[in-house]
Amino acid sequence: MESVLVILAIVLAIGLGEIFNINTGLIAGAFAYIIGCFVLGMSVDDLLGAWPTDLFMVIFSISLFFNFAVVNGTLEKVANVLLYRFRKLEQFLPLVLYFVTALVSGLGAAFFTSVAVMGAIGMVLCRNSNMNRLYAAMAVSLGALSGANFMVSAHGVLFNSLLSQVEGVADQASTITTNIFAVSFIYPIIVIGILCFIDMRNNRGKDSELRIEKPEPFTGKQRLNLALIFVMMLIVLGAPILSNVFSDVTWFVEACGRVDVTLVALVMAIVGYLCKLVDDPKPVFQRVPWDTIWLVGGVGMLVEVAVQAGTIDMLASLINMIPTPIVPIAVCVIAGIMSIFSSTLGVVAPLMFPMIPGFVAATGMSPSLFAVAIIIGAQSTSIAPFSTGGSLQLGASGLEGEEQDKFYNELLFKGTPLGMVFAAVASVVLMFIF
Repeated sequence: MESVLVILAIVLAIGLGEIFNINTGLIAGAFAYIIGCFVLGMSVDDLLGAWPTDLFMVIFSISLFFNFAVVNGTLEKVANVLLYRFRKLEQFLPLVLYFVTALVSGLGAAFFTSVAVMGAIGMVLCRNSNMNRLYAAMAVSLGALSGANFMVSAHGVLFNSLLSQVEGVADQASTITTNIFAVSFIYPIIVIGILCFIDMRNNRGKDSELRIEKPEPFTGKQRLNLALIFVMMLIVLGAPILSNVFSDVTWFVEACGRVDVTLVALVMAIVGYLCKLVDDPKPVFQRVPWDTIWLVGGVGMLVEVAVQAGTIDMLASLINMIPTPIVPIAVCVIAGIMSIFSSTLGVVAPLMFPMIPGFVAATGMSPSLFAVAIIIGAQSTSIAPFSTGGSLQLGASGLEGEEQDKFYNELLFKGTPLGMVFAAVASVVLMFIF
């Protein structure tokens, strides 16, 4: 009963937010309080502890730092340089965004940094070209995820660790992790290629070459801003590499372990203020996506209530009622639905990976098939505005008012189901490969 109540609350929060133009996170937070404290018996302290503080800090500090580059025109200049370089290949810009984002993420920048940096650049590119901003957002989100899934990157290491603890597939953990990366890297290329083809058809008759003059040189402040971005990336990327190189130096390894992209961005933001990267610092703080922070925070609290109510477990148990031939597709879709409101790394993978031996026993199919279906399904909906990827995309969009609401709807009602459909089709194809 509680699980059904939470599902209804999630649906109502979305519906009421759309109808009355209220931030969905505020409504979700109210439902979390009512259901959590008065139905499930949670304490107020436990409920407040469900506020996603880490995610709040990520969105706040990274957006604050990169707002300098937005306000002083650095990102606009970077985007114009990219536009000028690829002015004859405008139709392939989503693929360019995907590969660059995957490279940055795979090198160790992690999902948050990759989406924050490339998401902002992607939105500027969209404003100066015919590129569809939804396709750009999907390219950035999928690129950041596929890069992070690399075997020695953040997600890949965690996947390998989780699979190593699952009896029955532990000895295949490394192989399965490699398969997850391979598929999650290749299949988005096909997806984005299809979207590029659709864009080409929609823009047929329009100029295929961007008519843009060669950008002016960067100003002194813009060069300094780029240098700070480079330093931040160097610190975040270099820390784990140096930690491995100097693994015998205990104090250095411990220091590298304390390097956190969220706090590094906060420090760099303070440096930006001190260096006066912008003439008027007020817009830098004002452009922090507070609406997005409330959205993610409120929904995060309701998701924790859902976990306490057993809603996530109930969704996973529905798989047992599915006919055997379509179990991989069902696994993919359910992982995607769960990921809309919860974390792939924190909820979906830890919950569903232990179920893989049962799926294999019931169907006789490959464990790699189910592991890959879980991950590509979960990550296919990362563009949802309630998820980390979607919220960061909203924060990086620089849109306000009606345009932000329109982009919100595009992410939720177009990008999310489109991503899930592509993942489901990929699962069908993978049944003939694994």
